[in-house]
Amino acid sequence: MECPFDLTNNRQVIDFDEVDPYNPQNRLKGYINRRQGHLYGTLYITHVNDKECQQIIYSAPKQHYPFNTKDEWKFPEFDEVLVYDKLDGTCIISYTYHDDNGMTYLTYKTRLRPFLGHGEYGNFFSLWNEMRDKYPIDKLCMNLYFNFVFELYGKRNKVLIDYDVPLDTRLLFLIGTNNDLIYPPDGLAFVNDSNVPVVNGHKEDFTDLKTDYLHLQQQLEDELLIDEDSQLMKGREGVVMYFVKDGAVQLKCKPPSVLKYHWAGDAIPYPSVYTTVYNAFENFDEPTTADVIELLKEEYDIGLIEKSMKRIERALGKILFDKKFQYQLADDYRKNQFNINEDKVTCMRWFGQHYPRSQAKKIFNLLKQYEDK
Repeated sequence: MECPFDLTNNRQVIDFDEVDPYNPQNRLKGYINRRQGHLYGTLYITHVNDKECQQIIYSAPKQHYPFNTKDEWKFPEFDEVLVYDKLDGTCIISYTYHDDNGMTYLTYKTRLRPFLGHGEYGNFFSLWNEMRDKYPIDKLCMNLYFNFVFELYGKRNKVLIDYDVPLDTRLLFLIGTNNDLIYPPDGLAFVNDSNVPVVNGHKEDFTDLKTDYLHLQQQLEDELLIDEDSQLMKGREGVVMYFVKDGAVQLKCKPPSVLKYHWAGDAIPYPSVYTTVYNAFENFDEPTTADVIELLKEEYDIGLIEKSMKRIERALGKILFDKKFQYQLADDYRKNQFNINEDKVTCMRWFGQHYPRSQAKKIFNLLKQYEDK
């Protein structure tokens, strides 16, 4: 089976050789495509347990806007338009693969990893297992014809939007395993009968696409609640429009207040850089500046990225420091069997004796975050 993407550019292809945490008897080797486009995140598996077993696993492509920086607009052909809420969290993709004996296995990944990670600075494996216990996700996803794309969101996996729920998930869309076509999340009987929650959506009767898009954008803005002091946002991050015709083409629509985090000024805004760095931990155990730049290229041109290098390095350094510091704190926290929610005074008194008092607020926030996760 021929690889669908070019393997010669090392910066745009990641090789992997990892054990599947959901099927620990299996070690997979292959490559991950990190180029922008429809094959973004696609796996090319070459070996299962050191035996040649080539297969292609389609991932979740990044969604784009219907306009460019020159304010040129373009919409795809369609039979109908469906609009679904855009959730702000981590994208989790299910897929099945087989070994050389034809045995089929189900597992899960983020966009740029072959499996869910449970590394030192992030444990999407553990968080996703909570959702698998909550909903019959495995039963739905053990399907040879589709890969399933979910969003893992909530306070325990906060990116930009502040949700009221601690942690939850919704099915976003499906991808054909043989034809890489994208399908909306409902309308298929086996999905509707699965008891797995689907993201909210509805059909729209658009007449003037650009006018209707701008009207939808303003609706999202009007619904958004922003606390300028705490920089908390509540509402919808945006919507995804599905232009359905032999599969679907996805375009995203976000309110102006969300877009300004991404596009304001002569450099990439710090909150947008910070969010990208945070998201990098979904795909890399300890991301480098080069890893963050590759992710930023999905949204920004290289000129703007070059103007933002100090922000990128500062954000990466801060988040990496916080995660390492939290890891160190968590080690002491576990050893002493503290529970900051039940006995804050004893817990913080101990840390005040063993860590700089000037760090008390940061220590409290990191321990609280750790306990709640």
